[in-house]
Amino acid sequence: MAGLQRASIFAIKKETTEGAYVAPAAGADFIPLRPGSSLNFEPTLLESDELLNDIGASKGSIGKEAVSGSHSAYLKHSGVEGQEPEAGVFYESLFGSKVVNAVEYQTVSATANSLTVGAGEGVNFYPGQALLIKNGAGYSIRNVNSIVGDVLNLNFEITSIPTVASLGKAITYLPVAQGHPSFSTTKYLGNGHAIEVSAGNQTSEMSVTADANGFGEVEFSFAGTKYFYNPIEITSSTNTLSYTDDNGTSSVNVSEKIYKTPIELASALEQSLNSDSLETFTVSYSNTSGKFTIASSTSSIVELLWTEPNSIGEKLGFSLLSDDTGATSYVSDNALVLTSPIAPTFDSAENIIIKGAELFIGNQSDNVCICAQSVSIAVSKNLEDEDCICEETGVSSKIPTSRSIEMSVTATLNKYDAALLNSLLQNEGVSAMFNAGPKLGGNYVSGKCFNFYMQTATVSSYTTTGDNFIQAEFTLKGYVTTSSKDGYLNFV
Repeated sequence: MAGLQRASIFAIKKETTEGAYVAPAAGADFIPLRPGSSLNFEPTLLESDELLNDIGASKGSIGKEAVSGSHSAYLKHSGVEGQEPEAGVFYESLFGSKVVNAVEYQTVSATANSLTVGAGEGVNFYPGQALLIKNGAGYSIRNVNSIVGDVLNLNFEITSIPTVASLGKAITYLPVAQGHPSFSTTKYLGNGHAIEVSAGNQTSEMSVTADANGFGEVEFSFAGTKYFYNPIEITSSTNTLSYTDDNGTSSVNVSEKIYKTPIELASALEQSLNSDSLETFTVSYSNTSGKFTIASSTSSIVELLWTEPNSIGEKLGFSLLSDDTGATSYVSDNALVLTSPIAPTFDSAENIIIKGAELFIGNQSDNVCICAQSVSIAVSKNLEDEDCICEETGVSSKIPTSRSIEMSVTATLNKYDAALLNSLLQNEGVSAMFNAGPKLGGNYVSGKCFNFYMQTATVSSYTTTGDNFIQAEFTLKGYVTTSSKDGYLNFV
């Protein structure tokens, strides 16, 4: 019977130990799926060059194991100010660090290019952080460029200077050189058809597409070290099979771990039984019924003692209410469970529509919105495998070795405007800020807005184009200095 793809559900969990799978524990661990999301198992095939008196190839072997995936989402906040969005783990893994502001601070004074907060409160802010400046004359979004004591210097000037304004509760993803968290994914295919699991993942790329009058969209790519299909986790409380055969009563254990497939678990249990007993046992898993069979071909008595402590029976689908006796072959009572034990819950925020947005490029005084038809943001992180002979998969972890941030824009070309082309020719550094989110009465709505800030960038390409009206296509490439970073992502 075919599974229904639209019924699939997907969860993502930050790992404490890289590569140690973490299962979803609450409905909020799930995030919506879109068409195109995928998970791919990509082992390396080792070719054998042995000659076996034939021109055909010898049998190869599986070498290093690897997994890669992609996830499509709409660009949106959580709907709750100070609460990170559903896709937060993807963003944090990509940039490396996250700060969630639980406290909202207020200004005590302001100028067009700086805000001053209360005495001693400047330490609660950091460069790159987005501020939702809630001014009675109109809300605006700006980023902190630098901090001097309690003075927050802004990336672009504000046109309405507040006397007192609240500054919102930003979730900021900050770029770092190392320490990027890993995550696990769990996909219940058809929520009852199959389960795909990966571990040791890091986000390798994020692509944001923001076309005027359309939904903001984001595509994540990730790579991991472990892959499981219909996995079964065995712990110290579920690792034992007590049994009786012609030679008496005994107990065997299987290793405590997550078995990649039910077939792997069946093989491990069979091996334990045949190592312990003088009789011959078989343990098999049916790919048709989803049930396990435990049998002996040599013993006249087989009793499976499910009521003994730490029984593996429930993991195999056997009832623990009573022992199985009176036969030499037993089939589990229940098929493997492939549905999620947890009902997913999703954020309340709606998808961001790209209108009423802002794009500023240049220096602090360049605070006029650029009339762009499309904006795209690409953040990529190169990952290299840490190969390890001790690891079952041959890979210990994914190591970030470089990061690249670019913003590509198609915009109306204004008459006389040569600023960006001149920046390209002179290799001048510029800043860029893109804000998007719903507005109410002309003001950005708290808990529903997006901000991306390139603190230092160069213009790497510039082309004039357009069929009906003249446009400019240009790309900004971020760079770091000793005091600035190439890009920050915020939700406010």
